[in-house]
Amino acid sequence: MDSVFAMMSVTTPVVVGGAAGVAAFLGLYPPTPRDLGGARDLDDQAERVKIPVLEGDHVEGWFLPGSAPVALLLLHGYGRTHHRMWRYAGFLGTSGYSLLAIDFRSSRRSRRLPTTLGVHERHDARAAYHWLRQRTGAAQLAVMGESLGGTVALLLAGEERDVAAVVVDCPFANGRLAVEDMLGRFLRLPRWPSAPMARALGIWATGRDLYEVDAERAARRLHGRPILFIHSAKDERLTPHNTQRLWEAAGAKDPVWWVPGVGHNQAWRAHPDEYERRVMEFLRKTVG
Repeated sequence: MDSVFAMMSVTTPVVVGGAAGVAAFLGLYPPTPRDLGGARDLDDQAERVKIPVLEGDHVEGWFLPGSAPVALLLLHGYGRTHHRMWRYAGFLGTSGYSLLAIDFRSSRRSRRLPTTLGVHERHDARAAYHWLRQRTGAAQLAVMGESLGGTVALLLAGEERDVAAVVVDCPFANGRLAVEDMLGRFLRLPRWPSAPMARALGIWATGRDLYEVDAERAARRLHGRPILFIHSAKDERLTPHNTQRLWEAAGAKDPVWWVPGVGHNQAWRAHPDEYERRVMEFLRKTVG
């Protein structure tokens, strides 16, 4: 019997570590379904553009021009594409806002990069933001993102002082919490040794430490700018504590909608009318 326990003490970390390794690899290259969630596909109405970014590479974008002097950059979440953002563009466009949705390079079909939880994605967002500003000449620019896109929206706003407003839906506060939540909360793996192994694999695969992503530090630069925080109370992927930390870092001044009874980024599907009302009221007050 002692030998059985001894074997288990050796093999359990190996099994857990192997599972964490597989999960981490899939985490770097997740499936990217064409997720419209019941929204209308606006691809045919949008102008498809290529936006230069870093060393001859480019970001794919879908641009919808508007009549108002306001433009919004829309950033999709982890394991999704720009199609996810059409659920929001459907009502944002009715106010005359110009809209740009992009595919992060970690979600494109060819020459795909591994997901880096914002390390590389922030470059994509910055390039798209500058393109949108130059293309529209808008007096006010805002950013809206969900999950990973929400975190990147905060990182971008922390760097670009003329981002007038930010809307984030179920963001994560930093790379460490994102990795630990996805492995422990969503995949039900023990956080140790899963998280350290996933971090190590991320460094090996990307050359960057996923833990260096810090949206809390970016949020501290936004004390003078408005943010609308949305987080699902039953988020099975990212604990609502992420948004609580971000809200406090931004000065505990901004509106927060804790959406009851729904999972990760499901607020719009569960409560579309209220979702659209809250977002539009926020934008009208902040960017007009």
